Amino acid sequence: MDPIKSDILQAVVLTKDEEPNIGRILNRLGWLEKVIVLDSFSSDGTIKIAKSFPNVHIHQRSFDTHATQWNYGLSLATSEWILSLDADYILSDDFVNELRSFLDTAEQSAYLASFKFLVFGKELLGDNTTPRPVFFRNADCEYFDDGHTQRLKIQGNTGFFKTPILHDDRKSLSRWLSNQDEYSIKECEKLLTSDSGELSIVSSIRRSKVFSPIFVFFYCLFIKGLIFGGWSGWHYTLQRTMVEMLLSLRLIEKTKLS
Repeated sequence: MDPIKSDILQAVVLTKDEEPNIGRILNRLGWLEKVIVLDSFSSDGTIKIAKSFPNVHIHQRSFDTHATQWNYGLSLATSEWILSLDADYILSDDFVNELRSFLDTAEQSAYLASFKFLVFGKELLGDNTTPRPVFFRNADCEYFDDGHTQRLKIQGNTGFFKTPILHDDRKSLSRWLSNQDEYSIKECEKLLTSDSGELSIVSSIRRSKVFSPIFVFFYCLFIKGLIFGGWSGWHYTLQRTMVEMLLSLRLIEKTKLS
């Protein structure tokens, strides 16, 4: 497979202590001349692993928000197109081939990918993820903060990949819990400072404080069918329920103490 020139496409990957994941995603990007890893001063083996890949260029910046970090990553890229990736993604050959075909025929400003979740290496029957723009023209797009995460503002039309990206996070449960604690603070602030009319149905349910954990538990088990997914299904369901419980506790604490 011939490498794609760096003036056409570069990948941007954000990292912070991603030793369990980073090698797998970088191993799937050998067809790119240049991959940018923007690291938030990892204290594990992330940088050592990244340096072992000859097409990887490493930069470091202290993390403040997801949007500003991603936008800084985009500013480091000099290519027309960007492939925006998390360290725990895995790209299949079919996805890479589809992306390469878009480079020859692309008429849109951005292309969204769907995801398939893996838990303990097993693909789930269903999950709660939504499509995300991962491949886009650098000049047409910019990130903005939205609660605990970031979204991409796209100037132009969008298309979709047929092939999903695999999401397989191998970091520890303790690390996951720590991340969710930080995310819940930002999401709580978003929900409490937004006008009711601006909130989606899901956000309105979340702001009720009580119904969201119950809804997510039964939605994952029965609507998504994870009750038939063994311990992987239960693990994902309990994780998603815990996220909503933590957010509910934050909302109760914030409203009662204010």
